[in-house]
Amino acid sequence: MSQPPLLEMKGIGKRFGNTVALHGIDLVLNAGEVLGLVGENGAGKSSLMKILAGAYSRDAGTITVRGATIDLDNPKAGADAGIAIIYQELSLFPDFDAAQNIFAGRELRNRDFALAPLDHGRMRSEARRILHDELGADVRIDCPVHELSLSDRQMVEIAKALSSNADIIIMDEPTEALEEVERKKLIATIKRLQASGKAIIYVSHRIKELLGICSRVMVLRDGRTVADLPVADLDVDKVVNAMIGGALAKQFPPRVPARSDPSLEVRGLSKKGSFDDVSFALSKGEILGIAGLEGSGKSALLRALFGQRPSDSGAIRVDGSDIRIANTTDAIRQRFAFLPAERKVEGIFTQHSVGWNVSIANLGALGKVTLLPSREKDVAGGYIARLGIKCDGPHADIESLSGGNQQKVMLARWLLTEPRLLLLEEPTRGVDVRAKSEVYALIQAAAKDGCSVIIVSADNAELLGLCHRVAVMFEGAIATVLDAATSKEETLALHSVRPPEARHPMGGLNG
Repeated sequence: MSQPPLLEMKGIGKRFGNTVALHGIDLVLNAGEVLGLVGENGAGKSSLMKILAGAYSRDAGTITVRGATIDLDNPKAGADAGIAIIYQELSLFPDFDAAQNIFAGRELRNRDFALAPLDHGRMRSEARRILHDELGADVRIDCPVHELSLSDRQMVEIAKALSSNADIIIMDEPTEALEEVERKKLIATIKRLQASGKAIIYVSHRIKELLGICSRVMVLRDGRTVADLPVADLDVDKVVNAMIGGALAKQFPPRVPARSDPSLEVRGLSKKGSFDDVSFALSKGEILGIAGLEGSGKSALLRALFGQRPSDSGAIRVDGSDIRIANTTDAIRQRFAFLPAERKVEGIFTQHSVGWNVSIANLGALGKVTLLPSREKDVAGGYIARLGIKCDGPHADIESLSGGNQQKVMLARWLLTEPRLLLLEEPTRGVDVRAKSEVYALIQAAAKDGCSVIIVSADNAELLGLCHRVAVMFEGAIATVLDAATSKEETLALHSVRPPEARHPMGGLNG
């Protein structure tokens, strides 16, 4: 007699008010299987996975685990059923260390009763085993996680799921915050979990990566299943076609030639422990990519330019004049704009509307003495139309939007300020293929208008497809500068892991 599937979801339906998010979804998962789940932002992937994890209640359908029908009406019920989820938006306690986060709610104790003292030593030891030995991640165990890099926090989130010993593990965009080396380590871990009989649902917008990991791919569109096929029958174009219901136009728009006049000059910029003696020049309308491993100084440099973590020394010139960036207010006065990688934590204001989120960086545009709600509605409505933001209008709750549309709201916020320098940190993290192409078009349009752009990204293909040049950082220094149109991803990866032969002089990034 054959074994029943490890997991079977039948006829799963979900509504949010008048919006139907899921239309009777069926999903089957067997032990030792890695199932890819793809779809555009808003297709229903996250809603389906949150129902499976017990975070959302379903309105229709049944869920069977190991042949038994169960109710997953809260996250504890999901955990008790052997289901763990790694959320795309990290759910860590910022003031807890890695070990405390990994075992939050499942703390190890000295004795087997509820009030026994916590066994901190064993939790640290186990956290170290999972992070260092199993995942190969060099994550500090004892410091608060808010002091860790984004990729290290992502590794803690992954370790948290692995520590639960769950049989079904949901991974929602697990590699979006990871560099190439870390991605390879995670993929190796997935293969080991699969070999041990664990089942994994792998949600990702990285289709090429997903096809190399999964045995089967399920595609959702508008809350319905439109494909469920073995990987052998698929390629990237077929998956994209199923996702969007047609062929995708060219992902990267044509590069707009940069102007000859310089916009930004940086000389000898240094920040102790982050980067040292960085110099470059940037022309108006130029898009400069910055590549490098986590900790190379690329994100620290971006944040120093925006005044979040100001540099210790060095000079910054804008349009030929020396300026001082001591804080974000200085940066905004200079018409610098910054879009951070962590949308939910640093980008959007979750308790406010789309219109409020668009207008907050330039309140002067909404009235000279008092803010005019009608003006906010008109301004936000104009950007919603211009950027193709899918929502019910300026009054809509920002949290009701998909990740790609939230990203476009943040771009609209800064485009409203008419920036001369746009600083983008992982601008398409967690964004689907169609929304990516739309974001790329918006960036190119800003460059065409004369805005200079600096992009930090872990996606080398993105940097090469979008930018004019790419600077690769290694241990706080610029290792090399490459022409994006003639370089390959492998070249960027190589320079990211080896020391520079010589530092680039001032102007080495210009031309």
